[in-house]
Amino acid sequence: MPAIDRRAAPARLLAVAALAAGIACAPAASPAGLRAHEITYRTSFKGIGAGDIQLTLKPDAQPDTWLYETRAFPNFLASFVVNPQSLERSWFRVDAQGVEPLRYTLTDGGANHSEDTDVRYDWSRKHVTGTARGKPIDLALEAGTQDAMSIRAAMLVELLAGREPREFAMLDGREVKDYVYARTGAAKVKTALGEVDTVIFTSDRKNSDGHGRTWRFWYAPSLDYLPVRIEQREDGQTRITFAVRSLKWLTPAPAAAPAR
Repeated sequence: MPAIDRRAAPARLLAVAALAAGIACAPAASPAGLRAHEITYRTSFKGIGAGDIQLTLKPDAQPDTWLYETRAFPNFLASFVVNPQSLERSWFRVDAQGVEPLRYTLTDGGANHSEDTDVRYDWSRKHVTGTARGKPIDLALEAGTQDAMSIRAAMLVELLAGREPREFAMLDGREVKDYVYARTGAAKVKTALGEVDTVIFTSDRKNSDGHGRTWRFWYAPSLDYLPVRIEQREDGQTRITFAVRSLKWLTPAPAAAPAR
């Protein structure tokens, strides 16, 4: 994930709901292995509490399409930087090749909406159009390009499929940036959900000099590879931390295969 500034979406300080009928009849797990859920992280900036971030993944109305949504619940101090009315959403579909974003929106909560983003992906034309941070955008797209939310889902899909993610292109504002992921180890982590085994990945911008901001993720295989801890680091020092506070599955676990 990229560095975060005040204009960034609340999920990246990591960084329309699905129809009720669609959720009710959704299968326990998609062909990609995704399960609808609501996960909340307690956030801190340089060790100082900053409130919570909540991410919700739900099936959308069309088959194999999803809505990923992030809301911020900043504490008093953090509310001067993060607007509690901000809302980030990504609609995407999943096929055999992975995640393909369809639309991304970011409402920063400001009165004049000057920094809002609303972009749509036309994969037949391989273009993304709309408004990014208040300015028009019309860019050519390469296959596999993600947005700030769908890239999180893309990681989950790859890990659930038993593949090890290596690199993603991500639309950031009005430009596309490349990020490299590397598995760096494994660890048991004590969380609000109990002690869990995790695999650790780091993410850096491609061709970075190693002195910029990097991300570290602790993915829990027993929790469908949801990250239970996320850190943004700069020059070896932790800047922002996300620690899982709660997890609610919105669809049941798939039934176990019968014994042979």
